[in-house]
Amino acid sequence: MSGAHRTLALAAILLGLALPLAAQSTVDEEARSYRLEEIPNPPGALLEVGGLDFLSDGRLVVSTRRGQVWIATGVLGNDLSKVNWSLFAEGLQDCLGLRVVDDRIYVVQRAELTELEDRDRDGRCDGFRCVTDGWGVSGNYHEFAFGLPTDDEGNFYVSLNVAFWGATWWLGRSPVPYRGWVLRVSPKGEVTPVASGFRSPCGVARNSAGDIFVTDNQGDWLPACPIHHVVDGAFYGHPASLDWREDFRAAGRHASDTFPPDIPRKRAACWIPYSWSRSTGNLQADRTGGKFGPFEEQLFVAELTNGYLLRADLEKVRGEYQGAILKFHSKVGSAVRTRFAPDGSLFVGRTARGWGGQAPNDGVCRLRPTGRTPVEMQKISLTDTGFKITFTQPIDPATLPAPEAIEATEYDYNYWWRYGSPEQRARRLEVFGTDLSEGGRQLIVGLRGLQAGKVVRLRIPGVKTPDGSVLVHDEFAYTINQLRTGPVFEGNVAKKVAPPRQMENSNEGRIMCANGRALDSFVDPRGWRLGDVEPDGAKGKKEFVFKEVDPGDRDPSSLVLDLTNAGATDVAPLETRYHFGDCAGTIWFRLPAGGKARFFLQGRYGITLADQAPVPGGDPRATMGAILPGADWTAPLPALNGNRGADNWHWVSYYFDAPRFDAAGNKVADARLKRLLMNDVLLYENVRLPGPSADAPYRDEVAEGPLVLLGDLGPVAYRSIDIQRENVVPDEEGWTRIFDGKTLDGWRASEKGDWKVEDGVIVGRGNRSHLFSPRGDYRDFEVRGWFKINDKGNSGLYVRAAYGEGWPEGYEAQINSTFSDPVKTGSLYHHAFVKATLVPPGVWFKYQVRIREVDGGTRIQIRVNDVLTTDFVDTERKHASGHVAIQQHDPGGEVRIRDLEVRERR
Repeated sequence: MSGAHRTLALAAILLGLALPLAAQSTVDEEARSYRLEEIPNPPGALLEVGGLDFLSDGRLVVSTRRGQVWIATGVLGNDLSKVNWSLFAEGLQDCLGLRVVDDRIYVVQRAELTELEDRDRDGRCDGFRCVTDGWGVSGNYHEFAFGLPTDDEGNFYVSLNVAFWGATWWLGRSPVPYRGWVLRVSPKGEVTPVASGFRSPCGVARNSAGDIFVTDNQGDWLPACPIHHVVDGAFYGHPASLDWREDFRAAGRHASDTFPPDIPRKRAACWIPYSWSRSTGNLQADRTGGKFGPFEEQLFVAELTNGYLLRADLEKVRGEYQGAILKFHSKVGSAVRTRFAPDGSLFVGRTARGWGGQAPNDGVCRLRPTGRTPVEMQKISLTDTGFKITFTQPIDPATLPAPEAIEATEYDYNYWWRYGSPEQRARRLEVFGTDLSEGGRQLIVGLRGLQAGKVVRLRIPGVKTPDGSVLVHDEFAYTINQLRTGPVFEGNVAKKVAPPRQMENSNEGRIMCANGRALDSFVDPRGWRLGDVEPDGAKGKKEFVFKEVDPGDRDPSSLVLDLTNAGATDVAPLETRYHFGDCAGTIWFRLPAGGKARFFLQGRYGITLADQAPVPGGDPRATMGAILPGADWTAPLPALNGNRGADNWHWVSYYFDAPRFDAAGNKVADARLKRLLMNDVLLYENVRLPGPSADAPYRDEVAEGPLVLLGDLGPVAYRSIDIQRENVVPDEEGWTRIFDGKTLDGWRASEKGDWKVEDGVIVGRGNRSHLFSPRGDYRDFEVRGWFKINDKGNSGLYVRAAYGEGWPEGYEAQINSTFSDPVKTGSLYHHAFVKATLVPPGVWFKYQVRIREVDGGTRIQIRVNDVLTTDFVDTERKHASGHVAIQQHDPGGEVRIRDLEVRERR
């Protein structure tokens, strides 16, 4: 594609996104100061860039992840149609770093650092010299090597990705040296391991002070994307690399996937908000002497997922780097590599490689200053009581908002093995004053209660210059590792927390509300039915074609909750029987052309589902993914478009914190939408919800409530509605293990069952049988454990069970994911039934049964993954006391149990 055509394609993409008015204004303001220009690709080539640098004569050298190296002439000129490419080398592997040293070209491949030689000077590589292959490669697909800055002694710096595989594919491992490390390679090829604890360190750079910085990508042990200052011998948090640290190995230790190591972690210099970067590329220091603008020595950071260029303004406080990250330029495509050119322009290399980056997904573009100084926050410095902000141009005092209109929020993260972390412990900071000085160039913002070990997001809306020019980017996120005064902080922004339980399957811990006979998961499903839908092409896809399906004949994940009769009068909201507080969930849905629907977290906080992208001044009730406003509060429209079109299934993922209440029932903290993603596009992060949406089904606020899905605005189909409770407070006091993980000594099996202990787990299989606990006098007590059955399994957890060879007398909490028995997991057999499949076969789930004597009878409560599914009172008090017993019902079935514990009421 020619440069002109690619520029037109980029413009079309921008228009297609239908940006909200504020976002479009930002794009326009960015373009006034920096012109984004496409470098045409080599004819017929897909240029997925891995590295960029310049020869001394101004020619651009580009390496690609497809193993090619290209050289381009004319890239610094005004007429980019005259750019000419020549293929210098090919047949390499994943060239994700490139450096030109004295006009000699070096690339870092997956397995080695290589010098590319042109011995006969014909412009084509004819020799490959291995500088070093001093790190391991196991063959895992994700074992990338990145680079390639040099220091004053000519040493190269290489960063190595960890490997990913298995069911929990995103848990990084280091099977060979030195996965998860930064290495220093001398000009002679000598390799020195420098620092460990990295996950996917895609970007490596050096500033003018000689310090090395590395970006990493959020994932396991990485709550968000950081920028690290690399110090020899330091550990940065990802445990896998510790397997190659000499002191760790000498002690006979092995890195855990799920337990944090007791190794001190070096703090990140800067944490990038998840909504700004989910896949961070490399970073380059501006050493153009002002040619690129008023940002000398700041780091310009590539971002793939959102297609941003970011700007990091770091400072040293008490000898340690920390500082601000700001947006700089949007819509550059899936940016992975940046490089400043001799003329002071900034070149950007792009690749998506299936990682889901913003289009364009390949090629090179450049940003050239237009000569107009942008209106930006030039520098951010921490003060004793807040921040000092220096602007690039004087600010009109009349446009400076009042202190209470300046938005300041602090937060931190959880350090754990889970994939990323939403912002935790967020709170609004009070702005107690502002002082504009230096002719409008310097603003002091005073904040109460600043803490070390936090990130502060600060936004100053509405600021303009005296000539009416707007502040292009009005917010920053500043990482505070140390305050300027007071005690030295010893902690970290990423806080060590109790590790979540290790999972074998990503569905562990979830309640699945649209599986099997899914309508039973809802209180009153009038007007809804199970089946498959497709948009009706004969009617312009404005309606559905529906096919009813027997849930017993289908994979439960394919079942659909459908409403095709728009305007039907006897249609109830789909309200889950189960209530949730803090939770994370995923909802799949489908709409016909122009369709609209809504769902409400806790039945109170609404989100729009609509076949409509964000538009300037749009109505949140008609905008895909928009938060529905309250009676006296609003939320911004989504900044990005998550709509995939009426032909497609969509998925929305949310992370929600419920409101908090004190012992007297008074609300002490608002509900908060920590994240909302539509088709994996981040629409919101950390939005406070002061009260219910104006048209919510419920108007009061509660600690726990149902998910409510509506179909009152027309046809809609839902499927795969999965919800997981979050932030459950551990209740560990008084629990006693009744299975030691080693033997079944003292346990008794009835009939001819096959009960064994395998790898610390009770396993029951074969003929129908029951396994009874050693004690048989349990009365008022609770029992809990983790259970898993296969796809032929049908089991039960009995309390107050009487020992015998036949069916035991007792209260049975059913364990069943198959369709052969309509009574499913979470039921109290013979008394209270759950007919929908809340947990699938082959997945561990937490099961807890509580039995108490109360006025009027025996109360039995059953919880599945911490969600109450049954609360029943037996007025006949049929079973006074007995054993804990486990049933294995069917030949071919298998039940597994671990961590089985009881707690008696004293």
